[in-house]
Amino acid sequence: MERELAAAHAAVDEAVAVLRAGRDQPHTRTAKAAKDFLTEVDTASEDVLKRALGASTPDIGFYGEEGGGAALDEGRVWVVDPLDGTINYATGSPLCGVMVGLLEDGVPVLGVIDLPFLGTRVDSSGGALSDVSALDEGIVAVGDAFHRGGPRMDAFLDLGSEVHRRALRFRCVGAASVLWSWLVGGQIQGLFLAHNNPYDVVAGHAIARAAGAVVTDYAGAPLTLSSSGAMAAVPGIHAPLIDLAADLAAAAT
Repeated sequence: MERELAAAHAAVDEAVAVLRAGRDQPHTRTAKAAKDFLTEVDTASEDVLKRALGASTPDIGFYGEEGGGAALDEGRVWVVDPLDGTINYATGSPLCGVMVGLLEDGVPVLGVIDLPFLGTRVDSSGGALSDVSALDEGIVAVGDAFHRGGPRMDAFLDLGSEVHRRALRFRCVGAASVLWSWLVGGQIQGLFLAHNNPYDVVAGHAIARAAGAVVTDYAGAPLTLSSSGAMAAVPGIHAPLIDLAADLAAAAT
């Protein structure tokens, strides 16, 4: 899919320019949900991605975090997160990125992620996992769980505590784009997200799978659009991470 990969890279280039231009500007925060907001940079970046991808690949549908779009379970659809890690971005942290993934009949087939302020770009043409054979040799990261409540959130937080106890190191950075990029770059060996939002998962799923990572739901089943949550790991510690996630898997059903 050389044409599609080139189109994704070109669109990400334009979105990254929007993020860079808005970096030091004051941002208007528009509430989305409890403890969550978007800025004008989110919408400007999504507009750029939609225009660029529509011009280069008019035969492919579009779905964005902020504006929604085409149905995800049939045909070919671009799925984009125009500014992943909005709160990080708005508060001056470099831990944020742009994600563009391509679904084909609901299956991730291509992805590009750029972390503009870390100088990192990864795509589904390959990666460099750093495999380990034991959990205490691996660095494992979790996503934010601010939007969850009840038993599921409790189970997610308990999982984070167990990972912190058992893994070599624990990470939580507030941006799925960073976690996927670090997994395929060898900086971490596993990740758990608190959800399976397509704009946070599709690009990373395609990239991680192409690099040789194991991408599943919390119970170890193949990850699909209907899965209740997403995780990924290097082959050497996927099984023990699934064991640790048993309570979360049960709470998420």
